[in-house]
Amino acid sequence: MFAALIYLAIQFIAQIASVLLVFAITAILVVTLNPAVTWLAMRRFPRPASAGILAILVISVMSVTLYLIIPPAGEQIRELVKQAPGLADQWLQRLRANYPSIGPYLPHEVSISKGTIERLIAVGLGGASRATASAAGAIASSILVFITTIYALASPKPIVDGFLNAFHPTHRARVSKVCSELGGQIRAWAAGVLFAMFAIFVLTWIGLALIGIKEAFLFAVIAGLLEAVPIVGPVLSAVPPIIVALLQNPITALWIGVLFLGIQQLENHILVPMIMSRQLSLHPVTVIFAVMVMGGLFGLVGVFLATPAAATTGILYRELYQSSLNNATHDQ
Repeated sequence: MFAALIYLAIQFIAQIASVLLVFAITAILVVTLNPAVTWLAMRRFPRPASAGILAILVISVMSVTLYLIIPPAGEQIRELVKQAPGLADQWLQRLRANYPSIGPYLPHEVSISKGTIERLIAVGLGGASRATASAAGAIASSILVFITTIYALASPKPIVDGFLNAFHPTHRARVSKVCSELGGQIRAWAAGVLFAMFAIFVLTWIGLALIGIKEAFLFAVIAGLLEAVPIVGPVLSAVPPIIVALLQNPITALWIGVLFLGIQQLENHILVPMIMSRQLSLHPVTVIFAVMVMGGLFGLVGVFLATPAAATTGILYRELYQSSLNNATHDQ
């Protein structure tokens, strides 16, 4: 019966994945932007107007960022796809020349069709189609997040009071304390991740450009995005440029590996102490498990939300369950 209940719970979550995704993104935006709206409200700016202006400002910054990133990254993707078969053929020729014994087992040429590329993209996106079934669904979800965020920022008190009233009066102070701690962790994570993503993007772009990689901007964008996925992201970001370099020149691949290793050392010794989000005290196994679960449920977006989800679960477990269990044991 327990296994059946777990299965039903997983199926239920999968069915409402889009709703949970909208709620999670809205909650992160509200918690992150609320201090700025409160700061404006304390200076006699109407809170609804402050919420609307701040939300529009965030969307404008995101739109400009996407406008600056998508065209050059898309062009480099097209060039890379066009060159991929030729690079693979050159690599096969080098293998035949250097290792004649394995020549008969190698294919004569590499053929990469458009359908193959589309299937690889679909595999990379994972369960994203379950969270947003179409482009129209993604747009509708984005609009819903925008409207819900404005309403929540404009008048958060009824939401907070309604949430606290669901608990017994003797527990409301404790729940409020837990929510405040959770909000601080999420804000620290958001600010730290944005800073780290930009820093890694710039360092990777400059380093790959100096090595002579034509697709330096594209690989820097990938490295910056994957920086939001701790433990796993930095390792995965080094794979695409190393593979491309191996097809061209193994020595270049070695230099790329040294570059990414150096960037990670710089991050661990300089960036990490400056980023509060890394003080979430999450075990690497916990992070990897959260990435797998969130990626399976929500696809690519869920991967980026794995860290705050794991932090939220950890805080709730520690403060609401483990603490109560310890108190009960102490009373006995």
